[in-house]
Amino acid sequence: MQAFIHKVLYPDNGQKPGLFGKCTGYYGTVEAQGRGTLHCHFLIWLEGNPNPQKLRDKMLSSVAYKEKIFTWLESIIKCELPGQTIPIYELDGQPMKPPIRKPDELPATLREPPHIADFSTRDEFYKAYQEHVHDLVVECNWHKHKQTCWKNLQPGQPHDDSTCCMRMNGCIQEKTELDSETYSILLRCLHPRINNHNDLLVFLLACNIDIKYIGSGEAAKALVYYVTDYITKNNLSAHVGLKALAYAIKQNDNKYAGMEVDNLVEEKSLFVKAVNSMMASQEVSHQQVMSYLVGGGDYYCSHKFQILPWYAFQRYIS
Repeated sequence: MQAFIHKVLYPDNGQKPGLFGKCTGYYGTVEAQGRGTLHCHFLIWLEGNPNPQKLRDKMLSSVAYKEKIFTWLESIIKCELPGQTIPIYELDGQPMKPPIRKPDELPATLREPPHIADFSTRDEFYKAYQEHVHDLVVECNWHKHKQTCWKNLQPGQPHDDSTCCMRMNGCIQEKTELDSETYSILLRCLHPRINNHNDLLVFLLACNIDIKYIGSGEAAKALVYYVTDYITKNNLSAHVGLKALAYAIKQNDNKYAGMEVDNLVEEKSLFVKAVNSMMASQEVSHQQVMSYLVGGGDYYCSHKFQILPWYAFQRYIS
């Protein structure tokens, strides 16, 4: 992660342009999936990038500016296979399936990537690079519907493209344009099942990549809400938290049963027990434990934040 940050995203502590431009700030939060696998969500700020309202106004007032924004976005966010220039449409509304890997063929994520030193010309390396990224994108970024796509549905709702929470519905966008009603940027998408990615990041990290631009219009508002809601969500589910809270209340009642104590003492004890009980209910995977042991941490950021110590809460209520 440190190599990605300091070599690709934020070179020379932001003094030099990175992959997406000159980064002025970043915040990444590490999350574990249900099976324990770690992944990271990054929010990146770029120098010169206007706010959504100003971006919309500038694109509406200048065709040249709008085209430059579109060209830049298409250069860093891909929604198709490497080298693809014409759209691919699905037949009969059926989700397109990825090509089947040969039985004796290693997954693209386990193969040795091409090294530029092994090629006599840059053109030869770039060809090998494109082929390797192609296989990685098929392996990692080809969306296949799973139960997690419909985890938020109500009973009776259909399990199909229209209700996929990843919004992978097989639609094609032949060219990048500005929606005339919402003023959202509709990014070019030439493949119905390839998720947004950056080819260089796929090459370097060899894993699933999802990249989105917080641009203008209704789409920007929705994305800001989604990002804020997602990175601030509680890892402890409601029913587990309530169960832990009920246990803490019961234990506290048993502790002071039949005793005459000051209300403040009892409330302070309940507060401590409630927090300890809920913290003890947090699940931590072995990948998270190992990450902490090697100094990985659970977040990455470019700026410093003031820490509010635990004892400050105790002192406040006492």
